[in-house]
Amino acid sequence: MKASKKVTFIENVAKTELGLEGLEIVVECDRNCRGDQKEKIEFGKIGRKMLKEIDGEYIKSKYNLSPGIELRNKMHQERVEWMKKNVIS
Repeated sequence: MKASKKVTFIENVAKTELGLEGLEIVVECDRNCRGDQKEKIEFGKIGRKMLKEIDGEYIKSKYNLSPGIELRNKMHQERVEWMKKNVIS
């Protein structure tokens, strides 16, 4: 999955009632039931870190932007770059 898709997925899941923590539990339960011995992917931890580091306040101060579409788009771009630098594909 490309970095932009990962970011979009994390952003969308974080907004749901289940949240990143809840989805991570569901994925881990499914993985265990199937006997999957692959290394656990902690996307909840990764997602929380990314969302905390690259938030609206960070983007507003870095680019001097007001709330709106431009800020949202710039925040998404910054998160994609963060994902590329911090997460192995």
